[in-house]
Amino acid sequence: MTAAWIRRLTLAVAALTAVGVSTPAALAGTTDRRGTQYYVDCAGGSDAASGLGATQAWKTLAKVNSVVFAPGSRIVFKRGTRCAGTFAPKGSGTPDRPITTGGYGTGAKPGIDAGGALAAVLLHNVEGWELRDLDLTDQGPPPGESELRIGVYVLLEDFGIAHHIVVSGVDVHDVNGCDCRNPHTPTVSGGIVFKAGGTTTPSGFDDIAVERNTLKHVDRQGIATSSDWERRAQYPDGRGTTYVALTRVRIAGNYGEDIGGDAVGVYNATNAVVEGNVFRGWAERAPSYTAALSAFNSDGTVFRYNEVSYGHGSGPLPSAAFMTEHANLDTVFEHNFSHENQGGMLVVCADAGRPTDRTTIRYNISDNDFSNGYYPDFSGGTSPIGVITVICLETGHMQVYGNTIHAPNAERMLMNYTTNALEFTDNIFVGRAGGSQFSDPYGVYDHNLYQNIIGVPAGDTHAVVGDPRFAAPGRDYRLRTGSPALSAGAPNGGVRDFFGYPVPRVNPSIGAYTGPGVR
Repeated sequence: MTAAWIRRLTLAVAALTAVGVSTPAALAGTTDRRGTQYYVDCAGGSDAASGLGATQAWKTLAKVNSVVFAPGSRIVFKRGTRCAGTFAPKGSGTPDRPITTGGYGTGAKPGIDAGGALAAVLLHNVEGWELRDLDLTDQGPPPGESELRIGVYVLLEDFGIAHHIVVSGVDVHDVNGCDCRNPHTPTVSGGIVFKAGGTTTPSGFDDIAVERNTLKHVDRQGIATSSDWERRAQYPDGRGTTYVALTRVRIAGNYGEDIGGDAVGVYNATNAVVEGNVFRGWAERAPSYTAALSAFNSDGTVFRYNEVSYGHGSGPLPSAAFMTEHANLDTVFEHNFSHENQGGMLVVCADAGRPTDRTTIRYNISDNDFSNGYYPDFSGGTSPIGVITVICLETGHMQVYGNTIHAPNAERMLMNYTTNALEFTDNIFVGRAGGSQFSDPYGVYDHNLYQNIIGVPAGDTHAVVGDPRFAAPGRDYRLRTGSPALSAGAPNGGVRDFFGYPVPRVNPSIGAYTGPGVR
């Protein structure tokens, strides 16, 4: 299986699963639901014009920003032109009659160049918007330590709950903001950012769709949610006086490359879905630790069908493909493909007082992820990390099953620095030729396959040690006929494997492939 094949699979899945999302929005383009359509031509328009036709187009964003748009309005920008400044419109739509953007005429997507301002698009205290078919940049002088620059910034301040925001088919590139990210800073620099802020009125989002966008050369994060309403039992020292969960969050089918730090950060959400995204080249400029796909202070987050590759990191600090951090419950990583990430496949970390629990890692493939990094440990020193690392104090219960991890360049395969009884079942671990370290004195292991591993867990009484006989290591991780992993696993509750095969209820194969042996 090539990376290109995986990418086609994940994008196909994203396209199929996206059908039906935001159905009212899809109907909003019909004649009877549309309000007034406004035209903008930043090259040849006139602010003295009515804005109601292609020959009466407005010229500047200042003019557009002065209008309060009504539900069903549509703002279309002339293709092949670019506007300078920030598109910061007023007015709200509804889920049935959102306010939308688009293009008219022929040529490239209409562009907005923010030139180092806060954002290219700023939706402040509005709802019922669908941003579509724009090309955005926000490039300025080297930013200060806390100087935010964002492609699309959806900001609430003491607003309450904002419903239905869609960002789709938008290209965001060349955004050089500060190395700022939630939760360690008040907000986030990056490509597409949702922030629920304020101090008096608890605020949050319901019905967010970020789908089929591209992000290239953005700092620090690609796509992120952020909130000042974080405080709850799982996170008692969080910002704000209460907890407001972001609901119905979907991040799907996006493509990113040359991301300065994290690719997707889900903060303060309940049942968010992150699927079918492809990120190639991330953690390019971040001076601190990063993760391509991560959750923080969220419940029920599902990361599936994503491809993550070429995470770099900075110096000794790691850049793990997947991470569940503090105060998360019921996080699931399934059917993802990670490869060539320098900080390994997975880091799980939850500090004291911010417990994370019930994490599931199932039917993923990791190819040539490795680690040359270190995490600060509890004694003031540093601890080396592996392809999988469990580093912090309150990581709770974790199940890892049905994964295939092929790490021919990894010095360390697994490092568990906690006393948690983590559960590893039906996984394939293949290390480097000289052996990869496996360090976990507390985990519970059963029916795993190990090749080139130093420290095979003694408690794995059904361990298989030997060659899994991949169809083509590095390209195709199906199992060949005669593989010792075929039908050698234990029932694990999985439904479908990485390749879409139903997982047998009895005697499943070990690893991410449970289909028949191939020749």
